[in-house]
Amino acid sequence: TLSHDFQDASWDEKEASGSATKAVGGGAGGGGSASCRTFSGASPSVRGAGVSARRRGVRTAFGRARALRRSGRMQAFSMGSFSSTDQDRATIEVDQKHYKNMSIEEILLSGSDDRTVLGQDSNENSYNTGPYVMPSHLVRSSCTCNPLTALARSGCEKWHPIVVGSGPQEFGHLMHDCIAARLARALQLPDGTGIITAPSGTDIELVPVAMAKTLYPQAKSVHVLVSAINEIGKGVALAAGGKFTSDISPLEDSGLDKEELTKEDLAGCIKVTNLDARNCVGQYIDHSATIARVLTKARSLGEPVVVHSVFGTKTNKREPFPKGTGCEEEDSSTLVVVDACQGRYSRAELRHLLGQNALVTITGSKQFSGPPFSGALLVPPQMMRRLQAVPASDVWMPDMLQHYFSSHDFPNSLPHFQAKLPVVQNRGLALRWLAAIEEMEAYFAAGCDSAQARDFVNQWGEAVGAAIKTQFPRVSVFETNDSVINMKVSPKKGPAFDAVVLRKLYILLTQDISTKLEGLSQEQIKIAQNKCLIGQPVRICEDFGIIRLSLGAPDIRALMEGTTMEETVSVDTQILSKINLIADNHSILLV
Repeated sequence: TLSHDFQDASWDEKEASGSATKAVGGGAGGGGSASCRTFSGASPSVRGAGVSARRRGVRTAFGRARALRRSGRMQAFSMGSFSSTDQDRATIEVDQKHYKNMSIEEILLSGSDDRTVLGQDSNENSYNTGPYVMPSHLVRSSCTCNPLTALARSGCEKWHPIVVGSGPQEFGHLMHDCIAARLARALQLPDGTGIITAPSGTDIELVPVAMAKTLYPQAKSVHVLVSAINEIGKGVALAAGGKFTSDISPLEDSGLDKEELTKEDLAGCIKVTNLDARNCVGQYIDHSATIARVLTKARSLGEPVVVHSVFGTKTNKREPFPKGTGCEEEDSSTLVVVDACQGRYSRAELRHLLGQNALVTITGSKQFSGPPFSGALLVPPQMMRRLQAVPASDVWMPDMLQHYFSSHDFPNSLPHFQAKLPVVQNRGLALRWLAAIEEMEAYFAAGCDSAQARDFVNQWGEAVGAAIKTQFPRVSVFETNDSVINMKVSPKKGPAFDAVVLRKLYILLTQDISTKLEGLSQEQIKIAQNKCLIGQPVRICEDFGIIRLSLGAPDIRALMEGTTMEETVSVDTQILSKINLIADNHSILLV
């Protein structure tokens, strides 16, 4: 249990269920029931002003801690047997004092990479959002990145004192009992499922390669097939190929000195085959023959294969589960990784994937609308048993992983893997997951994983599609895939805009553009002033791209709790009105 003493706080204890404990490999203690306590008390003050500048300086604040680590005065701590000297405890206090002075916003931004760095002028990240609630914006961006929701903000206020105040042992309990166990319970994961957390769904792609090399230590290479590369995160293919995706190392914010971390990637031991999602006219490609060829070649060489499949691309298109891989066999040399990071799945579908012995990547953002940069890998029970049987000498955890993963990210039932990683605390990752889990638990508690909720989503798609057809001549529906509507945008005369032009349109949607156009009516001025967040453009083929409207967990929950369809669709029609206005004035705005 968490035992840290927090001032002016009251505690409400929640016992994690036995099945949830089993699902993460035995909880913090390796067995029995885990106890997770949630915090309720005075909210910390919010210091939004200057967050951008302070975020850029966060990493320089750890100089003293780094020096102590280099001098050997800060030892690695084991969650199983915690001990420390007076000097070690003093070093921990230095770190904790620094963290306690960091605001919610600063903690949320820490332990990630350059995609969350805020602009000096805009105080927004590369997704045009930030670590704060943005109530004046019209939001349909859950397929890319949401601003902080009210519920997630509440979760941050509840958990912030615990996250910043936890010492190494307490932080281990936090990650395993209050994140992994709750996640297992919310998703109803099968007993024995392992959960490995990561700064993002991109970074987690390194782990299956490490698993493959661990299971086949004599293999010279790991063959990796990455599918739908133009409809998944831009860094996924790089990470799956063992390459760095950012100049910022997430664990720098935990006190590790980047200069002492390896600069060597894993590309030399990985043979990557990248597969496009669509052909030149936007139709989905069947890559089964290519997959079969790679499997045959790898097996002839005695080398493992990691096959990726996407359970919800950026357009929310689902790829079929790859056939003929043999991944379900106990000693299979093929690992199937299913990218479910969009979060648009049912719990039954998730259990089915794990039942096929597939590794599944998820995030707490996207559909679930938690803060960006909360990733995890779900390891099926069959694979967990296989990894647990590997001797410590065969565990392959190359130094590159120390840029991203600490021992706290791996379940305690994989101690040989934990032992290869630094024992540091990624507090930003912890707070982001804790905020996301608040949204996830509320989503499932409201019955959003039900036929009724799916019916609401279908009604929304039909209503918005009908509005596009009758009211917005510059917009047309390319595909509607469940809770994501993919749209082409065209000028009055000429072909649909490509992804480059749509990027300009996407940026303009986030801004008040009423002063950029002359002769607008009062109604048009109001439309132009709206700030809208939608899904970023996706290149479908050379000729055109699409932009996206997507419902997130808070939107679906609101429908289940009584918000009318008319109220819901009104958000979309306001966004569409601005899209139409920009397209009508493309010669002025999109040049």
